[in-house]
Amino acid sequence: MLKRLNKSVLVSCWLLMLAPLAASDASAQLQRVLLAEDVSATATLEAVLAGQLAFHPVSLASRINLGVSNSAFWLRIWLKNGGDQTETRWLAIGQARLQQLSLFEHRAGQWQETQGGMAVPFSSRAIPMLSQVFELNLAPHSTEEVLVRVAGESVMVIEPGLWKPEQFMQQEWRIERVVYFASGILALALLFGLLLTVFAHEPAFFVYGLAALFYLLFLWAFSGMAYRELWPESPAWALHSIGFFMALSALMLLWVHRLLLKTAHTMPRLDRVVRLLMAGFLLLAVLMAVSPYYSVLVLLVMVLMLLLTLGSPVLGFFAARHGVPFCGYGFAAYALPWQVSQFYYFASLHWQSTLDPWMGLYWVLVALLLSSVLILGGLVDQLNRARRAHAQQEMGQRERLEILVKERTFELQQAKTVAEQTLDDQRQFLAMASHEVRTPLASIKTATQLLELQTENEESLAILQRILRGAQRMTQFFDNYLSFDRLDTQQWVLSETRVDLPALLQTLCEQIIEQHRQQRRIRVEPTPLVHRSGYRQLKLMRIRLTILLA
Repeated sequence: MLKRLNKSVLVSCWLLMLAPLAASDASAQLQRVLLAEDVSATATLEAVLAGQLAFHPVSLASRINLGVSNSAFWLRIWLKNGGDQTETRWLAIGQARLQQLSLFEHRAGQWQETQGGMAVPFSSRAIPMLSQVFELNLAPHSTEEVLVRVAGESVMVIEPGLWKPEQFMQQEWRIERVVYFASGILALALLFGLLLTVFAHEPAFFVYGLAALFYLLFLWAFSGMAYRELWPESPAWALHSIGFFMALSALMLLWVHRLLLKTAHTMPRLDRVVRLLMAGFLLLAVLMAVSPYYSVLVLLVMVLMLLLTLGSPVLGFFAARHGVPFCGYGFAAYALPWQVSQFYYFASLHWQSTLDPWMGLYWVLVALLLSSVLILGGLVDQLNRARRAHAQQEMGQRERLEILVKERTFELQQAKTVAEQTLDDQRQFLAMASHEVRTPLASIKTATQLLELQTENEESLAILQRILRGAQRMTQFFDNYLSFDRLDTQQWVLSETRVDLPALLQTLCEQIIEQHRQQRRIRVEPTPLVHRSGYRQLKLMRIRLTILLA
């Protein structure tokens, strides 16, 4: 069903491009149209009938763009019914934005006035259509003259045409489909901005969604659908809302420029101009809602919009030179919908060739699609840049870590070298000290032993034995240290040999007893030893047992 609906919308859009803006048939048709300008905007019906205004003919098949003017314009229209029956027709005058509109018909010998336009609440219209139409009943074989007065504060475009009601309703529905389709694209842009804000954590896309929302409301106000659907009882606001939402959408677009193009950081001087324009649009939006000078305010909005649309590519160009992704979002071409609107607005002022305003909707749709593509492409480029920057950052951190590890390794190597050098110095010192101490210790031991042989006094003998034991302990200390130092420096190669433990103990005890001749307290009883023999490190074991027994 959704596919059929989309297909019908596309077909309707295509038909709208081909359909004429006015229709007629052989039985009832426009015969002649004259136009006159009332510069003072005060001419009455009697003055017009008296010939005080100069009328000139206009083409029946053309759209008449009156621009923005303080004048009132009068139309003299001749209608002809060549058929044999009374025909009911709708006389279309122009677009929905026509503010003041009055139809004068000559009935029963007098002129009757029917008011219309945006100055009248939408609910009070006899025919609730977007365009300005009046219902006429044309007698058979007759020619009828009607007068129409048009005035307003906005751009006035009139398209006189005589329609069958069903044909005009079909044409109006085609136009509404185009507006609904454009509204769907804008709603998707809003949703697109919200999703990107959530997943990309970039508030600029949310602001872009708000800009699309305000542009959607502007489109509805411009087409008259907002007047019909949202505020049908507020004619003044229905007109002022066009410029109000246009100013807000431009304000949001400038905000998008500041966030996406990063003008505050990359272009501080131009950023001051951007902020000034933002303040101007905000002020104009407020004045648009409360001030009666609508036409002047609209002109100011459009002049500022012209600066915005011309300045967007400039901002995008400089932003691209400062590294903003996707070449400054296509030189800020995501502002295309606003640029298209400006193009058609100045066409309506006769500043360039007059264009079909409804054709602008198709260009707006294309511009919106291109804008979304540029936004998405810029986001992808931004994510790729962030990924590359993250990879480069990781690589830099890895390189810094490797350099740090190398520095720490070098420092540890230096510390190890210093420690090893210190240990070598210590070993050399102790070896030298041991060597230097051994000679006096040997002399002390020899002298003590000689004195021990010659002394018969028990007290002196005890003192000499004490001296001999001290010298023996010092000698044993240096011998043990040197032995363990040789083990640490691998100067000794240890190997396991079969050791008879009781025999080893007996030998060590005899040596110690020999050293301590008058203290024979050590006795070895090999019977209780369970493991009498085994494989041991003989050198290391001899040293340890000597330390224990001494």
